[in-house]
Amino acid sequence: MIMSRAGLVASVIIVLAIVVGAAYYALHSHTSTTSTITHSGTATKPTQAVTVATSVKTTTTPTTTSPASTPIPRKKTLIIAMGDWGAPSPFLFYPRGPGYVLTSFIFDTLVWKNQSGVIPWLASSWEHPDPYTWVFHLRRGVKWQDGWPFTARDVVFTFKYLMEHHWAWKTLSPSIIKKVYAEDNYTVVIKLAKPYPFFLEDYASTVFILPWHIWHNVTNPYSFRGKEAFIGTGPYMLKTYKPQQGYVFVANPRFWAGKPLYDEIRVVNIGFSNPQQAALAIINGKVDTATFMGKAYRVVKMIEQRVPGVRVQSGPMYWVLFLGFNLDKWPYNETMFRKAVAYALNLTELVIKATGSLKAALPGSPGYIPPYSPFYNPDIPRYPYNPVKAEKILDKLGLIDKNGDGCRDLPNGKPWHPVLIAPSWYTQEALIIKDMLKKVGICIEIKTVNSFHQLDALIKKGAYDLEINGHGAVGNSPTAFTWYFSGYFGTRWNNKTYWELVQKLITAKTKQEAIKYAKELQVVIAEQLPRIALYYPNIFVVTRPGVRVHWFFTAGGIDGGIPLPYNKLALITPKHSH
Repeated sequence: MIMSRAGLVASVIIVLAIVVGAAYYALHSHTSTTSTITHSGTATKPTQAVTVATSVKTTTTPTTTSPASTPIPRKKTLIIAMGDWGAPSPFLFYPRGPGYVLTSFIFDTLVWKNQSGVIPWLASSWEHPDPYTWVFHLRRGVKWQDGWPFTARDVVFTFKYLMEHHWAWKTLSPSIIKKVYAEDNYTVVIKLAKPYPFFLEDYASTVFILPWHIWHNVTNPYSFRGKEAFIGTGPYMLKTYKPQQGYVFVANPRFWAGKPLYDEIRVVNIGFSNPQQAALAIINGKVDTATFMGKAYRVVKMIEQRVPGVRVQSGPMYWVLFLGFNLDKWPYNETMFRKAVAYALNLTELVIKATGSLKAALPGSPGYIPPYSPFYNPDIPRYPYNPVKAEKILDKLGLIDKNGDGCRDLPNGKPWHPVLIAPSWYTQEALIIKDMLKKVGICIEIKTVNSFHQLDALIKKGAYDLEINGHGAVGNSPTAFTWYFSGYFGTRWNNKTYWELVQKLITAKTKQEAIKYAKELQVVIAEQLPRIALYYPNIFVVTRPGVRVHWFFTAGGIDGGIPLPYNKLALITPKHSH
């Protein structure tokens, strides 16, 4: 519903009181709708919990015993606050970063990444003899969690199967991959339809390899929820998944790369949009580790005061919070209108008011890419705070206050109150934007939703004028320009120049050439402003003292952009560690 300004202000005052000074927090249930993806990629409620046998044999009857009835020593259990992101199967997790990360505990990829970059994983080595060819040499002796051997047949099958069934997470099509075949049981050749210099980062480190012996008979992967749907080669196996409650993973005794650090990992349903609950759980020892984004910086400082010896690590999120426009409606489809909005917003003031410190987040760049990106372009058009200039632009568009109520009206004289939709966690940002736009005569109404899941659904319906939204993979890989404005996180931006440059980028023969086009794309974005990057939050991972895991921030993010510190490498004791 559309909340009144008084109601919104009251909500923000309550939240700020909790964040800044309260000693205790009231625990409350997570209200967002848990979703999984269907074949069409839309969100639907899961209908049942998943219980998977802890045995590695698929013939074993699934256990129905609760974790509490067969307790694992607390020091061998890690409890993470991460929320509910759907069942952790490649076709069932909700298509945002946390869902992918949880699935990566079970499933492996050809290569993976650590804090420095790409490393061998299921493929022990690879060759790139020409711009169209990648040859992967697979590890021998790797077993699936049910005991079957891993071979090249699994890899070849996976790429073909994902293309056939239109994997929702990553586009795999004949326009990218021309041919995949096995030279022998441990050598796979991938022929590309066009040069793709970022294939390792964007595909080889992303595509979860599926077991042929399970999936080759599955005709609809988006409805496959049997226990076999959760069998991978990764360090942990799924024991249970209960919607709205959480996950229990157990160590895979057959894991090929070393010993899992924990016998059990529990992921509880405390999401990133509920930092107060996560903070209380950390303080009380109910969870071992939790992640906080940008504006929860005040909460992190409070935890440091309350828990002596707590470990706090921070890093760039490669994540953007943006103000989006419904580009299918006037005046939001007018470049000059979007520029007027940009001049009306003081982004530095917004960051300080919303997050408490410039240590928590960086103000947005008109080119959309954060300054810490290796392909950031500083030479782009900019829109310093200038409300007078904003008013002049709005006047030229015919958006004038015709009845003297302080709010601009449409050129035909009808009242105009643009609807801004936002997740409730970003209510404060919405209010700050409302105040700044009111100063230039744009009187917006705010509609809040409980989760990004619900926000995504409204956007797909076109039921908005403006949106506050966000996503990761900003500034990690230049190829992400292919989906920033494709319609996934708002109205598709149909700008000919932009998409022609994107095509040049994705067909570049070298990384240097691709980066050149990435910098040109930032100029186009800054000139046209299909969205306004509000800020780039930093990420903070807080871990209780005495907890063995030592997280790190993956180079460029997990899967080429997910900023979470929960890289599965931190949850493994390597075979050759000293």
